[in-house]
Formats: sequence, structure tokens, C-alpha cells
Amino acid sequence: MRTRAFILPVAFFAVIILAAIGAPAFAGSVHLTGSLSADFLKGPSAQQIIDSFTSTGQPPFSGFGWEVIIGKVGLGGEYDASFFRTTTGAWWLDWYSQPLFLSYHFFRTGYFLDPFLQAGLGGAGRVHLDEWTGSDASNLYISIFPFIAGGLSLDLSGLLLSGKVSYAPFMTPPPATVFSNSPLGSVQVTLSAGIALDW
Repeated sequence: MRTRAFILPVAFFAVIILAAIGAPAFAGSVHLTGSLSADFLKGPSAQQIIDSFTSTGQPPFSGFGWEVIIGKVGLGGEYDASFFRTTTGAWWLDWYSQPLFLSYHFFRTGYFLDPFLQAGLGGAGRVHLDEWTGSDASNLYISIFPFIAGGLSLDLSGLLLSGKVSYAPFMTPPPATVFSNSPLGSVQVTLSAGIALDW
């Protein structure tokens, strides 16, 4: 089943590469963004999404992202983290990263509406900061995963406002390690804002 779950991202990468070969390289853009994101075990309702960004519980992930787009094809990454303290006073660090993805944008750079698709590889983890010594894996959780995502950006003359939903079909600890799987949910909702530098 996990082998099948890789087929869609791999096929998407192949289509993107073929599109890049045939795309004219005379127009492009660099996107630099700050982001807020929240994870869910399954598809969330609109109210759950609102609550995840406005409640006083565990704070959402925050971080930054980048993307280089040529024609309709992009290459980018996104890196988020969240510090939180439990009711017992313990400090934890969660992180969620999409360090490398390929994207397809339905319109060329500079359009007001920018719907897009993404596929790539990600990593997530959690560590108990009060107890981790650097040699004890019992308080460290790490996962790697493939993901697909879809979203929409608004390009307001160089100011970007974006939202996207990412889905990871499965997560697994890195091979040949003793780490436990990250408790991160399979669905991630991300809101971001930043700038687009077109050429």
C-alpha cells in the first residue's frame, strides 16, 4: 500500500519535469513567504480550521517558505515549527517541513489568481525539550512522508496571500533508526503571506 502511495507524487514529478522541458524560460518569479499552519488527523471542518488558528491551546506552526517559478513550473520548500507547554509544565518542540517540492501553476506568473498543485517529500517530528539528552531516542519522534497539496494564491501587485491543504498518505520513521513515528496528523492547512519578485 505504501508503495502505491508513492506512485502519485512520482507521476506528478514526471509530468512537471516534462512540462519544464517544454516551457519557455522567459518569465518567472521568486516567492518568499512567512507561514502559519495547523495539522489534523483527517479532513477538518471549516470551524476546526478557524479554531486551530484562533484558540489559546497549542499554537499553530510558524515558519517560512520559498519557491522559484519558471513558466508554470516551480521548485520550493517550506519549514515550520511550534513550541508549546503542556499543563504539567513540560516544553515540547514540534516541527513540520516540506523541504523540497515541485509545483505546477495553472497560470503564468503575475496573474491575480494563482491556483497550484504541489508534490514532494516532507519530514516532521517532536522532541521533549526538558528531558532529551541528545542520546536518548525515547523522547524524540521523527517521520518522513510523501505529500501532495493544492492551493490558491492571490498576487496583489507583488504582495502574496496564499492558502493550501496538504495530504500525507502515510508517515514512517527514517529507515534503520529507532525513532518513534511523529504524532502529526495527515492533513495540514497552511496560510501564508509574502512577496513575489517577478522577472
